[in-house]
Amino acid sequence: MSYDIAASSIWMFGIALLLTVIFSFIPERWLKPLPPRLNPKTILLQSLLVSLFFLAVTLIVQRPIFAGLAVSIFLIILTGVSNAKFHALKEPMVFSDISMFSQAFKHPRLYFPFLGLIPVILMPLIIIGLIYTVLTLEPALEITWHRILTCLVAIAFYFIGAKSISQTLKLCEDPATDNVDYGLLNSLFAYAIQANSRQHKGTIERALRASPFSTAVSASVYNTETAPKELKKTPPHFLSTFSKQSPQNITVIQSESFFDARRMHEYINKDVLEHYDNCLIESTLFGKLSVPAWGANTMRTEFSFLTGLKYEEMGLYRYYPYQYLHKMPIVSLAKLLQSQGFHCVCIHPHPASFFGRDRIFPQMGFDEFIDIQSFDTKQTFGPYISDQAVTNKILEISNEYNNKPLFIFAITMENHGPLHLEKTSKEEQETYYSKAPIDQVNDLTVYLRHLKNADKMVKQLTSAYQQSDKPSTLCFYGDHIPSMPKIYQQLAYEDRDSDYFIWNNKTKKTSKQNSVNLDISVDTLAETLLKQTGNLEK
Repeated sequence: MSYDIAASSIWMFGIALLLTVIFSFIPERWLKPLPPRLNPKTILLQSLLVSLFFLAVTLIVQRPIFAGLAVSIFLIILTGVSNAKFHALKEPMVFSDISMFSQAFKHPRLYFPFLGLIPVILMPLIIIGLIYTVLTLEPALEITWHRILTCLVAIAFYFIGAKSISQTLKLCEDPATDNVDYGLLNSLFAYAIQANSRQHKGTIERALRASPFSTAVSASVYNTETAPKELKKTPPHFLSTFSKQSPQNITVIQSESFFDARRMHEYINKDVLEHYDNCLIESTLFGKLSVPAWGANTMRTEFSFLTGLKYEEMGLYRYYPYQYLHKMPIVSLAKLLQSQGFHCVCIHPHPASFFGRDRIFPQMGFDEFIDIQSFDTKQTFGPYISDQAVTNKILEISNEYNNKPLFIFAITMENHGPLHLEKTSKEEQETYYSKAPIDQVNDLTVYLRHLKNADKMVKQLTSAYQQSDKPSTLCFYGDHIPSMPKIYQQLAYEDRDSDYFIWNNKTKKTSKQNSVNLDISVDTLAETLLKQTGNLEK
């Protein structure tokens, strides 16, 4: 009798595993933008990964049918999340997104609305119902040390096999293309394996050393154990230049989702950015800014700006650079200015732990990180801390360090999406358009509402700096354009660029013709800025 039970259990286990592996290829048939192509290598890799997950769950719950159901649901969710991300951000899921799952629960407004209200509500209920049903109906397998040991050996074998195959895949490092070539699950695993390889880490370390700021900052500045005190403070080749300079302010605003939205349609009123237009006339440099993000992923643009490194040079770390680089020496704009005696401050009205900035920003040369704890949570415009509150904080810090060199890097939050959760009235809509460019303008109107406040921020900062005797430079740029896929589709708008300008309170301009209109990439913006301020040799 016991032999019959054991045999039936093995048959149940085998059938459940086989059906789970076969089913795993079905959800990806709906993968966006295109379903993957199948070949023997990708089929084998996915079979190994699914078998590995199946065995792991079975080992925990001792129920093979439940394990098959759990793995299948996981694969459905994986495809659904990837498709939702592609719709909102024009990019499928990448391996680094998995490490940010905890942030989705800490900051649900930033993530879950993009999945849609119905899936967010129904999916947990369906999952709980299925799990309860299967756990109730399926009896647990008999636990023996032999079975446990067999499962562990099989898991190790499958992992080694999957890892070996993943290391041979020739990734182009474009997730949409790699998903077509290898499949979503395979790509996620292969990206993670190759990103942690010694070869890839060596490539990234060489890229970090190639930062345009590394030639200005001696490598010994980063060796905190052996570098002399005076060298840590001011590198020798800067002593002659820096000693002649009076204390100055360098303020950089990374404005959330900022771009000149008037490019989308002629019906958008010009006065939405009236102060911005005036500032362009007085700027030394302005133009469109090529950024490596669309709709979100601020840290990609941020990292390229601060380090002067191209997005592509960061390999597989490009998707979430702060995830890995907190253990590597990083040459950055802030580190260079810190070495010249600047007090470097980051202002961000959001938790410093978001994206792991609290770990990596001190390493990049920031002396101080002012996050949401330093703001009154009532100082909001919409759901987030207002640009006005950030402006006030910038001016407060500027006054505090009036007689010292100061670098402020402010990351705003007010215009962060999802925009469709905010509503507008017909009367408000009429203030932003000479005529409605499309029938449904709520999301666009919400964006313009906050864009108007970014415009006021430009006015207040430039006015304050104009009244100051301290040389002050303001660099203002957008991290990416907002996520408004339906709006862009209706307006046939395909431009991915944001905008920037560099302004100072000592150069008087009377005509836009005297300003230089130059379209650049964000990885060159910081270098361009420091050459204009005299902190980097031209």
